[in-house]
Amino acid sequence: MIFPEHKCGLTISHNECRNYYQTVRQYLDYMEAGPTWPSEEDKALAIETNEMWEIQWYPKTPIGFFHVAATTLEAALELANSNDVPE
Repeated sequence: MIFPEHKCGLTISHNECRNYYQTVRQYLDYMEAGPTWPSEEDKALAIETNEMWEIQWYPKTPIGFFHVAATTLEAALELANSNDVPE
């Protein structure tokens, strides 16, 4: 696996919503600012299947971070390593 460059922490989670007895939809609705997704179709599939992988990392300092999500770990890693993640 290739992880995005990070000088501080990196966290990968799978179905964290279930730790709070929530569905993916409820979990996303609760977030103030949601993650970046590979596509709206992938986000809709995550809601439909109730499956979600998240990667959050701090590229330079422990202040600013990036947060991506996808229905598979491979898709989340691909997005995290692309140039499609907004700063």
